[in-house]
Amino acid sequence: MPDYRRVRIPGAIYFFTVVTYERKPFLTTARSRRCLRQAWLATRRKLPFESLAVCLLPDHLHCIWRLPESDADFSSRWRSIKGRFTRLSRAHGRPVRRPEGSRARRREASVWQRRFWEHWIRDEEDLRRHLDYVHYNPVKHGYVRKPEDWQWTSFHRYLARGWYEVGWGHREPEAIVDLDAGE
Repeated sequence: MPDYRRVRIPGAIYFFTVVTYERKPFLTTARSRRCLRQAWLATRRKLPFESLAVCLLPDHLHCIWRLPESDADFSSRWRSIKGRFTRLSRAHGRPVRRPEGSRARRREASVWQRRFWEHWIRDEEDLRRHLDYVHYNPVKHGYVRKPEDWQWTSFHRYLARGWYEVGWGHREPEAIVDLDAGE
């Protein structure tokens, strides 16, 4: 089994990719968005973090968080979000497939991939490149032709604040980070 070593730095900024089980494309349905939002907000009340960027796609999501100065425990936050989402989905009538094999033994639902990809953001340039990656992702996957055409992204907030110029992302950005291994 691979030896996953995660960098844990209190107060740091992290980029994440979280993927649905078997890449089932359900995250952008109205019910799933509602459940994810409730799970996200409930977790953030209990285990605070700041969401710097997010992009929700049908079978995965990307986000960038800043953790509190005294806290580096992003794993508990993801465990909470995934668990709450799964319970809310069941309660709202989304069929959750019965797990098999080791998932059944561990009493895990077949909703999310077990792990997630994380990357510690080292500096401002690294943050900028990851913000670009998050916001360009719907174009990269062919869902839209321009980032502003995707609904479920923080791109609109950044555009309104002047972080991006109008027309950004109509072509692939030059300095975008290559994170295909994380998807």
